[in-house]
Amino acid sequence: MKLTRRVVLGALVHGGLSVARGAKAVPPNGPPTARYDLQADLEARMREAVAELGPHTQVQVVERTFVVAAPGGRRALASALDVARRALAAYFNGRFDKRPTRAISVYLFPTAAPYDAYCQKRDSTTCISPYGFYLHGDRRIVMNVGPGIGTLTHELIHPLVEADFPAAPDWLNEGIASLFEHFYFSAPGQIHGAKNWRYPRLLRALRSKQERAEASLPALFALSDQQFRGDKEDLNYALARYLCMWLDESEDLWPFYQRFRDHFLEDRSGDNSFAAVVGKTPAEANAEWTAWLLKL
Repeated sequence: MKLTRRVVLGALVHGGLSVARGAKAVPPNGPPTARYDLQADLEARMREAVAELGPHTQVQVVERTFVVAAPGGRRALASALDVARRALAAYFNGRFDKRPTRAISVYLFPTAAPYDAYCQKRDSTTCISPYGFYLHGDRRIVMNVGPGIGTLTHELIHPLVEADFPAAPDWLNEGIASLFEHFYFSAPGQIHGAKNWRYPRLLRALRSKQERAEASLPALFALSDQQFRGDKEDLNYALARYLCMWLDESEDLWPFYQRFRDHFLEDRSGDNSFAAVVGKTPAEANAEWTAWLLKL
């Protein structure tokens, strides 16, 4: 997510804020003439995590660039670390080619109280979501683990897309991230999404004369970022998620993503990349996708 976005997701809310006050880690882009030092940034962020979250904070580096910190101690960190490791291993297993080259902080609060207290202390305001968010400019994921770990697997996608396909349209970025809000590991190195709370919103639109045209693949591919974040944002998220789930079930999601990424300059909408992978245009595939969706 970009710095200025605020994304309302219903059961989840994600969004961007200005860079948090008082950050001690190396700035996202560094001084114009400075050479970025990953190790120095990792060490600075580890020290910062202990300073901000308390002396009992457990901190570990995962997949070279993710500084995962939990103020609840080793037990609080263990299960979240396991999910983070397995999810990132899957994301880098033939899905994303380019890894983030700069450190990213991941703060995992065990309950709402310390999570809310952190936002109040750091930014003098409430957290923009009761669940979690990713700060693009500060390269920081902050989340309340209490309600579930799906926010983490969602938010981890954003810095990965940022590194691998920075021009990705919002619908694709959020569609893939939302796919892993409700996830399962089918095997080591494999992660998939399952039906979740977004489904009823999409189903309602498909059964509505007023919204049926908006709940279609051609409509999704035509969305600008601004339109995606508009009045029908909840529908657009559901639409993008269930396109990604459909593609994932047929093993077409990552070939489509990668072809779209590699041909973006000449295929801004992704229509041609979709047709090349699926064998049909979004308009031609819409009936098949709709029939699949109604049977879920």
